[in-house]
Amino acid sequence: MELAKVFDPGFSTADAEYPDIGMEEGDLILRFKDWREEVIEVFFSDVIAFKWQMTETFVEGEHYDRSHEILNSLWLAAHVSQGCIAETEEYKHYKFNFNGCGQLDVIANGFVKKT
Repeated sequence: MELAKVFDPGFSTADAEYPDIGMEEGDLILRFKDWREEVIEVFFSDVIAFKWQMTETFVEGEHYDRSHEILNSLWLAAHVSQGCIAETEEYKHYKFNFNGCGQLDVIANGFVKKT
């Protein structure tokens, strides 16, 4: 069963503006203004998959305005079973909920907030 584990990524998606999402040389770039009107820029390296959706779907333990790692992710497992990711690689399924705007799911090795 999928389970959402809340974590603090170093920024907040709660009450943020609609984000800009783009790709540059295989890296995913997320840009948005947070609730304080501060521009947040996040780089995801070695991205295998990502999706944005405006509908909200939740798994157990998930909050509508927080950031999560999805444990036992079916989406991540599908990428492993089809050979896109080796079982030994340490990819994670991240989910960022922009309450009122939508949800961003990303499978990547990690991410960094640009300062």
